[in-house]
Amino acid sequence: MIFKRSKKEQDDTSKVRDTGIQKKKRTHLVKIKIPVDELTLGMQIAELDRPWTEVPVLFQGFPLQNQEDLDTLAVYCNHVYVELDEDYWETIKHDYPNAEYKQSRSEAEEARQSLQDELPRAERIFKASKESIKNLLDAVKNNKAIDIEESKQLVSECVTSILANPNAMFWLSRIKDSDEYTSEHCLRVSIMAIAFGQMLGFSHQELESIGMCGLLHDVGKMKIPPEILNKPGPLTDDEFKVMKEHTVLGYIFLKQHGGFDEIVADVAHAHHERVDGKGYPQRLESERIGMYAKIIGIIDAYDAITSDRSFRDGLAPLEALGILFKERGTHFDTELVEKFIQMVGIYPPGSLVEMTNGETGIVLAANPDQKLKPKIEIILDPEGKFRRPIVIDLTKEQYDKDNKLYAIKKPLRDSAREINLEDFIRGNG
Repeated sequence: MIFKRSKKEQDDTSKVRDTGIQKKKRTHLVKIKIPVDELTLGMQIAELDRPWTEVPVLFQGFPLQNQEDLDTLAVYCNHVYVELDEDYWETIKHDYPNAEYKQSRSEAEEARQSLQDELPRAERIFKASKESIKNLLDAVKNNKAIDIEESKQLVSECVTSILANPNAMFWLSRIKDSDEYTSEHCLRVSIMAIAFGQMLGFSHQELESIGMCGLLHDVGKMKIPPEILNKPGPLTDDEFKVMKEHTVLGYIFLKQHGGFDEIVADVAHAHHERVDGKGYPQRLESERIGMYAKIIGIIDAYDAITSDRSFRDGLAPLEALGILFKERGTHFDTELVEKFIQMVGIYPPGSLVEMTNGETGIVLAANPDQKLKPKIEIILDPEGKFRRPIVIDLTKEQYDKDNKLYAIKKPLRDSAREINLEDFIRGNG
């Protein structure tokens, strides 16, 4: 019978043989079919050649810790499947002539690899876009000409990256600096608008158009007195009246400087209109609000709700989606809200989740058919310390080291854990 060892015993037996799993910060695990008589202490048993219930083991999946474990397997099995780091297996496979490579990366690992492949380009575009929008907003603030072609080029590159892998841009858009809220907010709204437009079936030209709408929807805020725009606390009624003028001021600026599609100025003017006619500045009712303005209005609200400000912490994505859902049909278009929730998902890429075993994970990608079971990278242990990252797909039955099925306990706010997402992406992307 194979029983669960104490933590000290596990630590001691892990020293029997270095399986290579601990050597790399990033691991890509593969399963190897290996005869029982070629097993080595320290290997992770992932699967048997018969049902688990036919073998007297306590857990499904366990580290091979001593001779007793070997003897038990030898009685019941001809071969088993062990799980090893892919790179490490390449260095030792010559020692196991009868072993067979069973499978390559899992779908979850492939999702991680796809994300890694796109991140360098996405990060370059993201950084350039951040710098461009800051320069653009400074130009608006000083009433100078803005570089329209540069803005169009950057939006076009964002479209290209999102079409390649929207999760990469979503990850990057989770990096937030409260001191640069307006510029980063404009960029995040642009990115999400492009991704949403893709889901809605927009053409490439339409994606660039709505991306530009998102990028420039708040340019009028640069005409608002900084003591109101950057106030570290809630606005008074009089201050809010001044703040609401940014929609008109943005519209005027874009019309005066030209070079943009008419729709860009219209969205700057109407993105705070609401379908019940209680928005601003014109109190337009639903049929008079354009689709692009309705879309940007939803995304603008979502990003504002989930972002940390000097006077409050942002809410978790699930909480923000709950607010949008509650306000569908009054503030926001019902069909567009429901489609936006479908796109973002309960657990959007780049968001943090707490697992039922106390570990913390970061969402890599959603599973289209099972929105409640995304692909996740586990990065923190139950004590909040960084652990060896592993990638899991919750649509599969995957177990932690205590043989407990991985499952999400709850979504987390960005500020809930001491994680520098920018450093994490740079170190792992």
